[in-house]
Amino acid sequence: MANKWFKRSRAITVSALTLLLLFTLACGSAAAPGTTATDTSASTPSVSTAVPQAMAEAGEAMAEVNPGRLTWLMTGFGNERFDPAYSSSSSHDYGRLIHAHLISSDVVGGRRVITPGILTDWELSSDGLTWTLTVRDGVKWHDGTDLTAEDVYWNLQRLLGPQADTFSQSSKSNAMSKVIDRIELTGPDRVSVTSQAPIPDFPINYSEAESSWFGVILPKRATLHDVAEEEAYDRNPIGAGLMKLTEHIPVDSMTLERFDDYYDEDKRVNFKEMVLRLVPEEATRVAALRAGEADVGPVTLGARNQVEAGNGRLIFGQEGVLFFVRHKGCWNTQFPCSDIRVRQALAYAIDKNLMRDTLYGGPEVMQVKGFWAVTPSTIGYGPELDPYPFDPDKARQLLAEAGYKTPTNPEGKDFGKLVINTWVSISMPVMPESAQLAAEFWKKELGIDVEVRVGDKVALSDADRTTDDLHGQIVWGDDEARLDGSSHLRGSYSNPERRNPAHRDPELFALTQETLAVFDPVEQEKALNATYRRLRDEAYYLSLGYINIPWGVGPRVLSWEPLPLALYPSGLHTITLK
Repeated sequence: MANKWFKRSRAITVSALTLLLLFTLACGSAAAPGTTATDTSASTPSVSTAVPQAMAEAGEAMAEVNPGRLTWLMTGFGNERFDPAYSSSSSHDYGRLIHAHLISSDVVGGRRVITPGILTDWELSSDGLTWTLTVRDGVKWHDGTDLTAEDVYWNLQRLLGPQADTFSQSSKSNAMSKVIDRIELTGPDRVSVTSQAPIPDFPINYSEAESSWFGVILPKRATLHDVAEEEAYDRNPIGAGLMKLTEHIPVDSMTLERFDDYYDEDKRVNFKEMVLRLVPEEATRVAALRAGEADVGPVTLGARNQVEAGNGRLIFGQEGVLFFVRHKGCWNTQFPCSDIRVRQALAYAIDKNLMRDTLYGGPEVMQVKGFWAVTPSTIGYGPELDPYPFDPDKARQLLAEAGYKTPTNPEGKDFGKLVINTWVSISMPVMPESAQLAAEFWKKELGIDVEVRVGDKVALSDADRTTDDLHGQIVWGDDEARLDGSSHLRGSYSNPERRNPAHRDPELFALTQETLAVFDPVEQEKALNATYRRLRDEAYYLSLGYINIPWGVGPRVLSWEPLPLALYPSGLHTITLK
């Protein structure tokens, strides 16, 4: 994840009261509302074949192109490669600007939806196995040549073909290539992809709304994989995106120029040039915003007063990152979490609103909405999926019914120590502190002995993937919000062969597999919602909500509407400059 916009965590040694006081002071009082709440009333189809009317209206009102430069401060450039096969955590910040996706996205009714991009249409066969893709005519590469169906065919072969896992560092590429049967160029503007099993979320995977930039398109080359060709491309990357690269100074900056021939006129940017400048230190970013040396950069909420002192402001990107809190190994009956009442009791015993208002400064930053990987913009969301309310009486009742000792049931059996494993995240603010606050609630309301261990994310991920060491414990993490949670559903709930799935319940395996096989957009939305409601009741994952991303914005930026579900620079066509 790209936006390292928070302060580094300190050791978890303070009491809950001290913790809350410290972060209330650090964040300041809750700010005046500056963002309209997300409208969740509209449904989100998984396949869109027509550009929403909102896009046309936006194009009609497009501002005249400003001849100036937009300066955007970055916390990292990743490995500074321009190929999604070799992308790192920060690469999509610039990769999405230079490249165009097969499928685009927009915001309709307050929700992110996919819309035509390089593809004007995508159709699924009646057996659910073949996607037929129609390539837009007239799309240009940055060097002025035409993007064709042959370019799309080459890209799909490269990252979905059987050879992909021999070189691609994309986990999505490696996973999908194992289920692809064949890829064919079926006409001058058509390509088909046939899989061994249905992939109803194929359009999402190749869309701009996906959390990775896996779906971008590069110009075809002579071979699918050649190290010399790939290194040469990195020195002179050609894309079809909003901006074209004109200068790259490694570990310093990237200069980009407006691409006047970008295929979607309504989304062409309203300024001539953009500079991405690497500034890892927040104090330096804030100083640059105040001095008018930069226009946009990721900041913490605590920097608000300084940004505003320079006549700037904060703008919040909605649904950037979510809490991803997992019970591990709960199919083993030796652990208390094997009892659904225990899992539910732990969920009821946390005051999420108090966490939001004191630790995160209010609803501008944290929203207590959604379940697991599902936020209001995710296909299948409904308000009935929001986190369990704070109800300590119900929590104690459930824990007592499960036979465990509570402050009101001293005769129950001992719960033992509950361990929470977490880490200092570059994307979720004060994540270890939020884990400690939950521990304090469980100690106070349920009488459970809880230990919070702050470790290394990579080491914890390796232990989770290869051992049973974390079974009976909790992994308190974070993840990017997403339009479609199917990939997580496939990995955590539907695959009984995975070493550490969320459960071992045959009924849940069958339910999730049936849900993932639904590919009609309307029925898919219904099926996902129903399955998510069932999984919420099971409480294998503890839901808290999601975090909105604060961006520091200088006075030269008159308007900007970042897209929801975006940890990266987004909605650039909505930016107008003085």
